[in-house]
Amino acid sequence: MDISAFELNENQRAITERASTWGASWAPMATEIDREDRAPTADMVRSSGEAGLTGLTIPREFGGRGGSALDFALAVEHACRAMKSWMAGDILFSTTCTGPSVLMISDNEAVQRKYLPDIAAGRRTAAIAMTEPRHGSAVTDLETTAEIRGDRIVINGEKRFVTGCPEYDTYVTFVRLGGIPGAKGIGAVVVDKGAPGLELGQGPRCMGSHGSPHGELRFTDCEVPAENLITEPGNFGRLMQAFNMERLYISALCLGLAQAAYDEAVAYSNERTQFGRPVNEFQAVYHLIAEMYTQIESTRYLTYKAALTAERGRFPRALDVSVAKLQAADAARDVCWKAMQVLGGDGLVTGFPPERCFRDVIVSSIAGGTIQILKNTIAADLLGKKLDQRG
Repeated sequence: MDISAFELNENQRAITERASTWGASWAPMATEIDREDRAPTADMVRSSGEAGLTGLTIPREFGGRGGSALDFALAVEHACRAMKSWMAGDILFSTTCTGPSVLMISDNEAVQRKYLPDIAAGRRTAAIAMTEPRHGSAVTDLETTAEIRGDRIVINGEKRFVTGCPEYDTYVTFVRLGGIPGAKGIGAVVVDKGAPGLELGQGPRCMGSHGSPHGELRFTDCEVPAENLITEPGNFGRLMQAFNMERLYISALCLGLAQAAYDEAVAYSNERTQFGRPVNEFQAVYHLIAEMYTQIESTRYLTYKAALTAERGRFPRALDVSVAKLQAADAARDVCWKAMQVLGGDGLVTGFPPERCFRDVIVSSIAGGTIQILKNTIAADLLGKKLDQRG
């Protein structure tokens, strides 16, 4: 393999510097955001736009920065590392990741021109609404329906675990159209906050990812313009391409948080003394440092490799990004736990970055595809056959 593929160009180095500076500017608020489970989302989005971090992969023709999946991964990694919080990643998620990605695969240029320029500029945030109370990983069983009635689309159903709800402005919603069962009946439509018949709920408090709400949507004869249809039924495979970007996002987020925990552990091990010498002179800590570094580097390799497989620079290949997310979720959890051990008693104290990062990366084992679903995806690709989950 040509190792030069992993050498960052001038533009990518500039992105990492901007993301690091931006993340560091919000780091003083990380503990408060975590404690209160509330963040100044609008202010953070606005400042990310000022830092040149919005709409990273949205094409220039729609006002975006025309960047690649690797550009996005680098921004997420370094913003999360600097802020030491999941929240840094979710701010970048809101203008580049799954919601905008679904819009980018649409054949409906009118809906793209209606929404993408504002998203790219950070004037609008976009969430993805897919998970339902009765259906999580079983996406093809979703029950939320959409019926086209003249110049309107009428939606009924419920969604939950919607990242950014009720804060975000726009909800890219997966729906069943025409009563067609299974994957063939699934399409997507854009719903604006404030649409008649749409009710937004705060949702549950999770053990990690504080500051970023994971709310609920209830559609009761909710009406939106017919022009808000992103895709008609029969495009399920194309729609799911956007979730490869979400898996890349989670991989990069885990990488950044693991690196943040490692940074804290190394600094602490240099300063903390026991028995008259720094703790990093004890072999047990020595080995933890080496193990953490190795896990981080392997995660970085797989994450960047997955980003480089992206079609048109925006949609990573399913196999590679599933491998990257599987590795990232496992490695980040282990790295953060080891960092907590290096800090000893302080590692268990709420407010210390490794403890917060540990709770954040636990979420990654479920969000964007569970560990078990990822293993199924990987094996199905390698063996050329899928398990019959309904068997």
